[in-house]
Amino acid sequence: MILPGKNMKTTTFLLLITVVIAAIIIVATWYVYTQLSMPSQPSKPGEEQQKPTPPEKKEEQKKPQEKVYLSYSPFKTNYTEPEIVNPNAPQYSLPLKLEDIYNKDQLRLDNKALKIFLNNGFVVIPGHEKDLAEIYIRFDEDNIPIVITTDSVLFLYHSFYETILIRLEKREFIPTLTKLLKGLLTTTDKLYKTLEDKDLKAAAKLDVAYLSVPLVLLDPKFSPPDYVKGEVFEEVSLILHADKTMYNSPIFGYREDYTQYKPRGHYTESEEMKNYFRAMMWLGRMRFEAFAEDEEKSRLQTLAALLLAFASNTTSIEGTPALKLWYKIYLPTAFMVGESDDPTIVDYIKLAKEVYGELSVPALMDKDKLDEFRMRVKEISHSKIQSSPIFPEERSQLVGLRFMGQRFILDGYIHQQLCHSRVKYRFKVKGLDVMAALGSDWALKYLEEDIKKYPDYKPQLEKLREEVSQIPKEEWYSNLYMGWLYAIKALLEKVPSGYPTFMQTDAWLDKNLNTAHATWAQLRHDTILYAKQPYAELTAVPPKKGYRHGFVEPNPKLYARLKNLVEATLNGLKELGLLDEDLGEKLVHFRDLLAKLEVISEKELGGESLTEEEISFIRSFGHEVSYLLAAGEERVRDPRIVADVYTDPNSGMVLEVATGYFDTIIVAYMTPDGRIYAGFGAVMSYYEFYWPQTDRLTDEQWRSYLEKEAVPPRPLWTSSYLGGD
Repeated sequence: MILPGKNMKTTTFLLLITVVIAAIIIVATWYVYTQLSMPSQPSKPGEEQQKPTPPEKKEEQKKPQEKVYLSYSPFKTNYTEPEIVNPNAPQYSLPLKLEDIYNKDQLRLDNKALKIFLNNGFVVIPGHEKDLAEIYIRFDEDNIPIVITTDSVLFLYHSFYETILIRLEKREFIPTLTKLLKGLLTTTDKLYKTLEDKDLKAAAKLDVAYLSVPLVLLDPKFSPPDYVKGEVFEEVSLILHADKTMYNSPIFGYREDYTQYKPRGHYTESEEMKNYFRAMMWLGRMRFEAFAEDEEKSRLQTLAALLLAFASNTTSIEGTPALKLWYKIYLPTAFMVGESDDPTIVDYIKLAKEVYGELSVPALMDKDKLDEFRMRVKEISHSKIQSSPIFPEERSQLVGLRFMGQRFILDGYIHQQLCHSRVKYRFKVKGLDVMAALGSDWALKYLEEDIKKYPDYKPQLEKLREEVSQIPKEEWYSNLYMGWLYAIKALLEKVPSGYPTFMQTDAWLDKNLNTAHATWAQLRHDTILYAKQPYAELTAVPPKKGYRHGFVEPNPKLYARLKNLVEATLNGLKELGLLDEDLGEKLVHFRDLLAKLEVISEKELGGESLTEEEISFIRSFGHEVSYLLAAGEERVRDPRIVADVYTDPNSGMVLEVATGYFDTIIVAYMTPDGRIYAGFGAVMSYYEFYWPQTDRLTDEQWRSYLEKEAVPPRPLWTSSYLGGD
């Protein structure tokens, strides 16, 4: 029997429990409801709603966050540069005598090469080697003194740089670009089918045609909408043939140089990469003109650009904002090469909101606002490189949106400023222009003929030299391309007395000029798709006896800048969430190697003896190179590359710059104990020549010419130090 008091207590307890449970359910329901119904804040590219992270997953937050795509800022790095105040390397007198060389028995030189060696303290022997690691390993096995050269470490950086670019393109850019273009095509196709305003409808049709071209190039099986098929396939045919230099685009109606669409560089390795090259070239070169002789055409193209901006700002592709996908391609390439100097899709979105108040289809029907927008586009345009074949009076027609615009590069800007019409009737530029503008006084010696022939040349060059000299350190490290050029600058300075004797000769200035040109050629080769190209307006074989010694070409400033560049490469890729483990380990190893070279260089310049450990490190350089190159793509180990860097549409010629086989350098260096050794190392070879525009060279073509020895002569400056035939 249940007593009445107990029954009441039990009932009260049960009621209390029921109320608590009900309250919990109500609170939980309210929480879920508010989370689901609360209007989300508009996300900027890369922003996602923050979700609670379970304790066991907290470690994952250390990974790079996708919010990096929200905005781009140049990478920051704690940069220090060595100051060599009173260099005091051991000196000898020139010319040398053969008996002065401690290991003279290891010199097997003909009379010409021996004479150059004794007069300069060094000589370069033309070679036929293409494996850098093998060269140095053989030197070590043959027990001859080894010289680690600036050429060798610059080549290593090129190998890393191109490997990174290739892997990003294959793993990230190609799938992202395909997804982005398909999503935008779906949106613009829907706009075309639903819009009633005839101008907006025509603009949407232009967008559909524009987006269909790269989709067909990426996937030849892709079928564009029927209403644009004719012009799309006509455009694609011109791109695939790549033999028309000045031909009106079927879609845009202005002249285009279709020879630019011939895949070059590492893009010839597969059909997938060829397709990507052509698609990105289209997106980088073709512009929606804000101004043209035909006002209606420029209004239509600007309206189409605004509709494309609207689509990019509102389209969601499989849950991802289209603009975020755009950033996932643009930001890594901005980090690698630089930012576009043409208005981007982001610029158009921002400007449209300022002019129209909002970026919407109804707002775009205001024709007065369209003309205001066009004038504002002209104000924000800061393009410094003319990348199309035009006449001077047509410059204003280059203003307009490029969806994935090619990037501003300093050397391209230099060439643009030193050709016609800025330098009247100078239609052909030279690699020397870049070196002179970067600060090389020695390059001016080889430009005397141009200075005499073209009155505008000298003042333009002086203006550029002043402009470049004022570039702050932060800007040199605004992207990897600029950082590479900054490393090149360290090769162009004349060394003071106290540096090794051979480095104080005029011939060494020539040798460094060659190294600078060679690494610049590799830089342009690696970035041939993204960099904006300017247009003019219209060995010795030693015996086995051993001398296990070593020497580092002492250029601590270059090693420091290159070390900083590698550090920046690591940091930038980590921040972007794009660094794979193996490549990261190799880059860290390379950075540490450069730090050792910097320290050894400073010791040599201070007249200090190297330790056994440091000499062992130098002698193991071949194995270090082998380890580092193992992380790279197979094709980047071959030094034989070519790139067209400038187009003269008047003559139908392009400037090709190339590197060939590795040469052998033999250097006479003195140790603190007074011995003079002949040390062996590897340096790059460089070629520069004009070639028909309709046959822009691929690496494969260039290698074939090298194998047949059907190549142009080396540059004039190599005659002071180049031995052999």
